[in-house]
Amino acid sequence: MSNLDTARSAYDAFGRGDLGALQEDFADDAVWVTSDELPLGGEVQGREAIMGNFAQIPNYWSEFSVQPEEFVDAGDYVVVRGTQHAANDKGSFDAPFVHLLKYDDSGKVVRGEFYGDSAKAAKLLG
Repeated sequence: MSNLDTARSAYDAFGRGDLGALQEDFADDAVWVTSDELPLGGEVQGREAIMGNFAQIPNYWSEFSVQPEEFVDAGDYVVVRGTQHAANDKGSFDAPFVHLLKYDDSGKVVRGEFYGDSAKAAKLLG
């Protein structure tokens, strides 16, 4: 399976809430980076810790999704562009995002970087 196919599969698993399937796409020592202005943000090390963070998303959001609109194959990297949606009792937002996913030779994510509109999220979490 190509890195592009693996990325698509990972987004499908996340969208279904299937963290068990999603974790299979991550290396044991993967790193995930998001805005440190948000709960669960900053640099998270290790597949189990990353999945633990993903599992906590419902503690902050009653609705949460990432809808990929474009996958760009860049060799060891896949760039994903899309729209993030989140809602809680204070409101909701939709915002563009970019994910930069780096893969190892075995096709596992070794690093993920999430770039989105953290100000919109922080406003609803504050």
